[in-house]
Amino acid sequence: MTDISIIVVNLNTCDLLHACLASAYADGSPLRKEVIVIDNGSTDGSVEMVTREFPDVRLVKNTANEGFARPNNVGMQMAMGRYLFLLNSDAALHPGALGKLLTFLDGNPGAGACGPRLVFPDGGLQRSVKGFPSLWTHVCDMLLLDRLFPRSRFFGRGEMGYFPYNRTEEVDHVMAAAFLVRREVLSTAGVFDERFSIYYNDMDWCFRIRAQGWKIYYVHDAVVTHHGGKTVAMVNRDFSYFHEMYENVMLFYHKRYGPAGVVAYKLILAAGFLMRSLAWSLRWIVQRSEYARMMMTFSWKSLATGARFWVPARG
Repeated sequence: MTDISIIVVNLNTCDLLHACLASAYADGSPLRKEVIVIDNGSTDGSVEMVTREFPDVRLVKNTANEGFARPNNVGMQMAMGRYLFLLNSDAALHPGALGKLLTFLDGNPGAGACGPRLVFPDGGLQRSVKGFPSLWTHVCDMLLLDRLFPRSRFFGRGEMGYFPYNRTEEVDHVMAAAFLVRREVLSTAGVFDERFSIYYNDMDWCFRIRAQGWKIYYVHDAVVTHHGGKTVAMVNRDFSYFHEMYENVMLFYHKRYGPAGVVAYKLILAAGFLMRSLAWSLRWIVQRSEYARMMMTFSWKSLATGARFWVPARG
C-alpha cells in the first residue's frame, strides 16, 4: 500500500514547481509515495515540464483556475496513500521532513494531522501557527491589543506571538502550505469546504478536524522552505481580493456563531476601522505616500463593510 500521497496544486509556478517536485522525490526516506499534481490551467510550460521531467507524477490538467480548495479535494479523492500530504507548489521539502511527519502521526494515533516548521528561503522562521478566530480575538485585533501584548495568551490568542516554534506542540491550526493528514480524518471531518475560495479554507478544515476529536500538531524538526506565506498584503492596488477576503471571513464566523455572530463581527469591524480610517486619512494628508493612500482606502472600505451589518453573510 502507498504510504503517502503528495498533492500539489499549481498555477504558473513552473520553476518553483520543479524545485518542489524534485524535493519530494529526493526526500531520502524509504516511504512508498505517489505524487499528484493538479494544474489550474497554467500557460507557463508547467504541464510540459512535469510531463517531461517527472513522468511518474499523476497529472490532472484543468482548463481554468479552480482555486485552492476544489483541486486539493480532487487530489485527495484520487489519492491512494494512507496519509495525504498537501504541499504548495512554492514549497520545498528538506531531507527527511516527510519521514518525520509520517513517523509522528504513526506514533500518535489521536493526531489527525500535523504540519512542519516553515522557513523562508533565507532560513528565517515563518510563523505558521495560529489560534482559531473568535469574537474575542477579533476584538483584540480591532483594539490592537494583540499587537500591544503579542506574547499574552489572553490578548494574543489569534496570532499566537508566544508560540514556541522550537518544540513540537498541539495546536489549533497550521498553515496548509505543507499539511499531512490521516486518511481516516476525511471520513469524519470531510475535506475542504469549497465555498472558501482562498482565505480561511485551511482554518475551517482544521476547526472541523478538531471538532471531530482529532488533534493537530506542529512538528518542529520537520522543515519545509516556503517561498510564499509572508503576511499577505490585504491591500493591493486594485483591491481585487477585498470582497473575497471578507466573504470568506464572514462565512467562517457564520458557520461558527450563526447570523448573530456575523452581525457582531461586522459591528466590531466597523468600530475598529473607524479609528483606523481617521488615522490613515490624517497620515495620507501629511505624507501623500502611495502606501498611506492604499491603507486609507482599505480602512474606509472595511469600515463600510462593517457598517452594513444587516447584510446577511453566505450561509
